[in-house]
Amino acid sequence: MLHGDDGQPKDVSECYCGCIEESKPLLNKIVVLDPGHGGIYTGAINYGFRESDINLSVALKLRKKLARLGATVIMTRKRDVSLAPAGSTLDADLQARVDVAKTSDADIFVSLHVDDVPNINLLGPTSYFPKGRSSGLAYAIQTSLVNGIICTVDNGVSPADFYVLVHNDMPAALIELGYLSNPSEALCLMDNTYQNLIANSILNGIINYFLC
Repeated sequence: MLHGDDGQPKDVSECYCGCIEESKPLLNKIVVLDPGHGGIYTGAINYGFRESDINLSVALKLRKKLARLGATVIMTRKRDVSLAPAGSTLDADLQARVDVAKTSDADIFVSLHVDDVPNINLLGPTSYFPKGRSSGLAYAIQTSLVNGIICTVDNGVSPADFYVLVHNDMPAALIELGYLSNPSEALCLMDNTYQNLIANSILNGIINYFLC
């Protein structure tokens, strides 16, 4: 976590690896951000909060931060919508996200989600990469999230066969930002300041992936 002279958290869009760098360190990089779920596919719903709303809110914040550093950011969705036509299957919606990535000629694909399990005591982020392929992007983001979020739990990085990972050709990561099933973390995940902290941490991880 980076801090200014006043001890307050510092926006990592101004630097990476603890150093002031060029103003556009992500220039010419193309990033696809995939806010998971949306429309009829809301994802988890707990304590009155919807996963799809959290995913989108964090993604929109992250998009602004990435663009500020010169990246071209492509969103699979910018509103609360499903990507596939009405009446389509979930796989069709997931394939539509992959199609956005494939037609973008992007450098990386990052899908954002929040977890939901019966055990309400679990908390903290988890990052996944496609089985049999590079884990570098997931590790960079997970490390930054754990370092950037105070009092969190490191659930590590694991291979997975999620549709949007295994059907993508580019470096890809799926990030579970926390647990919507945990009542305390659910409140954090809906908090604007906490979402900005998450977005800054993912941003720092992406910068480190490309430049460190």
